[in-house]
Amino acid sequence: MFINSKQEFINQIKAFNIGSEYAVVKPNWVSNKFGEYTELEILEWLFEAIPNQKKIIIESYTPWRGLKFEGDNRQDVHTSLNGGKNYWNFYKEQDRYFLESTGIAKVLGEYGADYINITNEVWSNRCVEAGLVEQLVKDKRKSIKWREFYSYIPKRLYEIRNRSILISLSKIKIEEGIPAIFVSMSVKNLFGLIPHPSRWIPFHEKDHAQIPEVIHDIYTVYTCLFNEALWITEGIKTLARNYCEPNQEIVTNQNLFFVGKDAKKVDSEACEAMGINPQKVPYLQLL
Repeated sequence: MFINSKQEFINQIKAFNIGSEYAVVKPNWVSNKFGEYTELEILEWLFEAIPNQKKIIIESYTPWRGLKFEGDNRQDVHTSLNGGKNYWNFYKEQDRYFLESTGIAKVLGEYGADYINITNEVWSNRCVEAGLVEQLVKDKRKSIKWREFYSYIPKRLYEIRNRSILISLSKIKIEEGIPAIFVSMSVKNLFGLIPHPSRWIPFHEKDHAQIPEVIHDIYTVYTCLFNEALWITEGIKTLARNYCEPNQEIVTNQNLFFVGKDAKKVDSEACEAMGINPQKVPYLQLL
């Protein structure tokens, strides 16, 4: 659908009558480049729409949030989960730079929002025992292949899971050049909760062939962790076409906005609005 104002956005969110104590929000903060991250205005609109909820932002580190890495540039050394820990201070400094330079830090402060970085929690050994998360998945008669994902849930998220709603606040990115992904919307947004800084190794190996299953598995873990979720796919101020390709294009002011409780339906509707057949998105067919 199209929205023409901040108030329309807020009204759409309020229509869901969110009553949880916490709102756990996953924005898209992959990089600091224009059109590639959730703008502070969009985040602020969401916060205004949920005034009664305690707000928690969740994200993982990436190497692309604005500071140049100085050191061993072999990707497996500084962007893998194990190797990246040796450069923890770089990632902390880069996150501070990103939040401050984009103005997002100010918005988080104004709305009293906490920020839980999943990579930080893993590196600090503050995640819940994997067996507890696995049981949540089994209780819902689900299963995953990437069992390591059971080990990546921060204790704080586990403790508030029954008093929270998960909100995936995603930006539309069209990736037709990578058929295994095809589009990045609210479901694929959860891929960013895998704590490996680049997530290239091992997940994008084998010509991205594993990606649909990886997305399915991290989606399964988080939707079993939280009983309630809201899925937002937006291209209001910006969206990306030909994402991560030489001819990438940032398209502005399209006012596209899709929201609902059914993630597959939300992303399918967004695909159709963009002229894309949802059946071509491999991971959506696994849900």
